[in-house]
Amino acid sequence: MKKLLLLFVLVFTFGCDDGDLPLEEIDFTSTASVAACNNVAGVTLLFKIDSANALILEIPSTLIVNTITEDEVPREANLTNASINAYYRGFNTTITSTYFCSELPPSDVQVNLEYTANNGIIKVVTTEIFDTTDPTIVTNYKHEITFENIVFSNEVGDSVTYEFFDYGSITTPVE
Repeated sequence: MKKLLLLFVLVFTFGCDDGDLPLEEIDFTSTASVAACNNVAGVTLLFKIDSANALILEIPSTLIVNTITEDEVPREANLTNASINAYYRGFNTTITSTYFCSELPPSDVQVNLEYTANNGIIKVVTTEIFDTTDPTIVTNYKHEITFENIVFSNEVGDSVTYEFFDYGSITTPVE
């Protein structure tokens, strides 16, 4: 009986690895809004922060422009392009926009987990936002950002795939 108990204890103590579990889902829909260091047309770095996690998007300046997309036909770019990147990162501590907007990011913040989008299409639909008192005056532009067929992968080959992923929207002022 003692041998059986010892075997049972050994199996449960050393038999499973509860270390780095693969990411099962990326969900920022209810917790974070799209932000940028400068909310202007042509912005190239967007991010969403949820405590110690961030969903980061590097895009060309031609995607967030203050021109409406006719008939809601989006501007598109392929994530396999070298100038377009999306990352999901987990940090060792809570972060704020200061991490992305400082000239020199804090040195005590470490990336513990990173998934990079290596496939997919980013789509941006731009609409006008009108003045509430004069509906003929455009005050801002709203840019809705989505991904299609996006695949986030880490360095060991774990991946998370979405047929459709709503990144969110950002508003830019009329220039």
